[in-house]
Amino acid sequence: MHILLLPSWYPKTHDDISGVFFRDQAIALLNKQGHKVGVIAPQLRSLRTLFHKCDSTSSFKSFENDQGILTYRHEIFALLPRIPYGNYWLLKQAAKALLKRYIIENGKPDVLHAHAAIYGGAAGAELSEEFEIPLVLTEHSTGFARDLYQSWQLKLAERAMLGARSCIAVSPALGELLNKQFPKTKQQWKWIPNMVADRFNHQRDLKDNNRAVRFINLALMTKKKGQVDLIQAFSELIHHGMNAELWLAGDGPIRNELEQLAMALGIADSVRFLGLIDPDNVPKLLTEVDVMVISSHYETFGVVAAEALMAGLPVVATRCGGPECIVAQGDGLLVPPGQPYKLKEALFSVGSRLSEYNPVAIAERAKARFSAEAVAYQLTVEYKNILSPVTS
Repeated sequence: MHILLLPSWYPKTHDDISGVFFRDQAIALLNKQGHKVGVIAPQLRSLRTLFHKCDSTSSFKSFENDQGILTYRHEIFALLPRIPYGNYWLLKQAAKALLKRYIIENGKPDVLHAHAAIYGGAAGAELSEEFEIPLVLTEHSTGFARDLYQSWQLKLAERAMLGARSCIAVSPALGELLNKQFPKTKQQWKWIPNMVADRFNHQRDLKDNNRAVRFINLALMTKKKGQVDLIQAFSELIHHGMNAELWLAGDGPIRNELEQLAMALGIADSVRFLGLIDPDNVPKLLTEVDVMVISSHYETFGVVAAEALMAGLPVVATRCGGPECIVAQGDGLLVPPGQPYKLKEALFSVGSRLSEYNPVAIAERAKARFSAEAVAYQLTVEYKNILSPVTS
């Protein structure tokens, strides 16, 4: 089959972590299922960056053959932020131009697979109808649960959902939420998880009993990621005598607040702020730690949990929408979001019983559900279903 991806955001360069899971999925569809795969990636750029020098500018490519993935990019300045549908219209026109070019150079795809209704999916629905290409929509956004979208944006999202032959959510909880918010799409949503790239198939070593237990949180540092709860929970763990370290990998607007909190709680010596980690270096990092911690208040999936499991790490996570479908029995523990004491108890339980968590068994369970092979196969089945629907 010939599959064309239309993501709502996508890496501008190979060092860009934004939307890296879309790129991983494209590569998996090519390498694991043998499809012809392309990407068209129109992206809005804020006017505030107009005079900023971007480090990636010199390496930005409007077209490249990326390991066999035919990738077409175009950046558009978001010139109409205050006009409903304004910036969407700009993005849709750019997507249409990219699609026309793509078809001329590579032929018409069998399936157009859009990621996130706002705005790639909405544009995809219109292009699907105009060019007569069946649309698959995968939804990832936390914005629906967090009530971030305006009424006109919700109308666009509904248009995308109704225009798709298949609607996929990256977690069962997200699918249920979307069914409630968009009743016209009821019973359409299927669950296919985000995939974990092959680079995470390196299992951790067993911990040396003489060193501290290393917990890691790998996330953007924002309020919704719950790192304030995590540091409070970790403080209780340290003050109750556990020999442990907390590694925080990432950056974001509340990093200074988190650093100050660790100092105020007297645990700064036990908390390491690692900064941003290049995606290619994450697998090695996971071999150096013992437990992945997701403290988020809401996640549609929580790919870092799946990545950790693929590396054989047990996971402590909040029941925040995504991890519930990732952390199975024997993989770690789930706790309510926003409750540092419950989080502390789970950290202690898993950290003090590491020998009971078999890294090989954890990794094998995760591979069966989240590997490139598993997810690419599930997507291929869905593509075949919409191209050759079963008739009664």
